[in-house]
Amino acid sequence: MDAKSLKRLLPRDKDDAEGARALVALGYPVVEPVLPYMLDWLKSNGSPVELVMREFFVSLGAKAVPVVQKALASRHDGLKYFVVMYVVSRWPAEAIEDLKLQLQALATGSGSYGTDLIALRLLVEHRLAEAGWLREWSQFKTKRLRELLSQAQSIEDRLRD
Repeated sequence: MDAKSLKRLLPRDKDDAEGARALVALGYPVVEPVLPYMLDWLKSNGSPVELVMREFFVSLGAKAVPVVQKALASRHDGLKYFVVMYVVSRWPAEAIEDLKLQLQALATGSGSYGTDLIALRLLVEHRLAEAGWLREWSQFKTKRLRELLSQAQSIEDRLRD
């Protein structure tokens, strides 16, 4: 089946779980040409289609590494979070190892979703970076989060006045 035909099978909206299941049922490698479109559904966190796609990508493991690498290099912070939190964190160690560089890049970044901390945790759990480097980043993140918490508490205190 070609990419054009597969695109027509993509879910119509976030509630089209039946369409998502029919597409997923075609299996890999048949759906490979539309994997990026399927992964994009993870942005609709918690929707019926997202739940189908999430489980599909979890089951793919290492086969999905190339499309996941692209997603983790994108500018979409929400997609990065959903992919790392709900897919990559459930993959076997061998598949996660293939994302070492992307996880290290995420771990050294920041964001409102906490993707950096999930990436750092995965690096620690799977021993994918030097312990000293991981320790330094963990300490830096802890210090920064304490500073941010202090600022938030200060704002909250001022609002009570």
